[in-house]
Amino acid sequence: MRAEDRTGLLGEEIAADHLAEAGHLILERRWRSTRGELDLVTIDGDELVAVEVKTRRGLGYGHPFEAVGPQKLHRLHRLLAEYVSGYPGPRIRRRVDVVSVLLPPDDARAAEDGTRPRVEHLRDVRP
Repeated sequence: MRAEDRTGLLGEEIAADHLAEAGHLILERRWRSTRGELDLVTIDGDELVAVEVKTRRGLGYGHPFEAVGPQKLHRLHRLLAEYVSGYPGPRIRRRVDVVSVLLPPDDARAAEDGTRPRVEHLRDVRP
């Protein structure tokens, strides 16, 4: 597995743990359709949430939130609508959140000095 893929999967795990601690119920991880993928699908109170997770090991390529522009947000909202069309149960409000995970650049050093990933969560992000 490529280093970028491992970083992304680690970020999704950290984001899922963060959201679960905040009260989200994790329904899906890496939900796929023919049109794309949602990193996480959760229930937060009375809302269905598609969560885009962006993970970086530094800010050399910009803040992780910068990688989620209007076009990406439109696609996420369309994918969530597609997911909802197959959702069993009553109509439910929905939103798209974005979670940024900033990992320490060196996991070995981080384990020694106790450095933890920095997680930021934007709720109800719209294009």
